[in-house]
Amino acid sequence: MARTWSEDEAAGWLNADSQREMLDLPRRIAASIVSQEGAVSRILDIASGPGTFLRVFLEMFPSSIGIWHDASETMKASAEGMLAKFGSRITWVTGDMYNISSLNLPTDLDVVLTSRATHHFASDELYRFYSDVANLIRPGGWIVNLDHTYLGPRWDHLFRTARKDLLPRGKRNQGESSHEHSRSAPELSDHVAALGAAGITDIETAWQAYYTFLILAKKP
Repeated sequence: MARTWSEDEAAGWLNADSQREMLDLPRRIAASIVSQEGAVSRILDIASGPGTFLRVFLEMFPSSIGIWHDASETMKASAEGMLAKFGSRITWVTGDMYNISSLNLPTDLDVVLTSRATHHFASDELYRFYSDVANLIRPGGWIVNLDHTYLGPRWDHLFRTARKDLLPRGKRNQGESSHEHSRSAPELSDHVAALGAAGITDIETAWQAYYTFLILAKKP
């Protein structure tokens, strides 16, 4: 299992997040696509961090309630500010994303979100994660994952280097070093295989920028 972050590392990540603005577009793309197929009542955001993805969905679906989840109290403090306007529409759950099934989360959810977290998983962890998430969503519900993937040695290095050209000069090395990666991220094909093993084969990539993908999957 990947190493658990310390609260200092969580704070460092928040301060060094150079992709926050760039990823606003795919977050809104995801909410727009999901909205095409009807109302959404209950949303879970796993490893929500400051709550940025959850906020977009709660704004898109003003009658919905949201469940914020993360392991970090530092992230929770940040999210409480980000999501303050939603008041009682938010439920707060603190716990490990490596064992979602132990958190007594509600089932029959409409949407489960996660963002920039599953790239830490080994293959067996990714399979278990999607299996656990599939058990939380209703038939016809959505799994939405905005995350980095591994593109192979040539393209991964090329894209990571090129991406820095779009960042302000002072932030070009931030984010890469704010927390450790003990292994390469899963490839896109690994996500598709793990979702398929969980019984979900209706999968589409809605957006890509460099090595970051927006994956949408719909439960039968």
